[in-house]
Amino acid sequence: MSERDILESVPFFREALDDQELTILAGHARTHRLEAGENLIAEDRPGHSMFVIVDGEVEVTASGDKDPIARLGKGAIVGEMSLLTGSPRNATVNAVGKVEVLEVDKAALANVLWMSSSLVDRFVEMLFRRQLELDRAMGGVAWGTLRPGKAELAHMIRTFYERAE
Repeated sequence: MSERDILESVPFFREALDDQELTILAGHARTHRLEAGENLIAEDRPGHSMFVIVDGEVEVTASGDKDPIARLGKGAIVGEMSLLTGSPRNATVNAVGKVEVLEVDKAALANVLWMSSSLVDRFVEMLFRRQLELDRAMGGVAWGTLRPGKAELAHMIRTFYERAE
């Protein structure tokens, strides 16, 4: 499966990006492989990328919680808030077994954001829909979530990407 096919299979990207934007983003995405127990994301650390789980499973944990928050597999995404806003990671994500992920980093997304003035607003809508899904899945307000309004979130994204290299 190509990087573009992987991105297109994920609603977060498929619903926010057009064909040209998907192709450009895929051209800058990178595949990584992890072994069981390897750390993908560390809570409270800076992060300027997100990951699509291509194969395998990851476990999501947060400090203060005795049990894992989630176990995610193929097609799941992690790290999108840090990618879009530069906010610190709000959970730790470790490989359960062998895992393959596709990384989309700030530089890759910047190429697409610079092309489309409306893309930030499309991502904001996607983040709000995703937040509702997380809230429903968690039976209330999901853990570690950022709660700005849509205008504030759009401003955070635009400000973070003004500093893109």
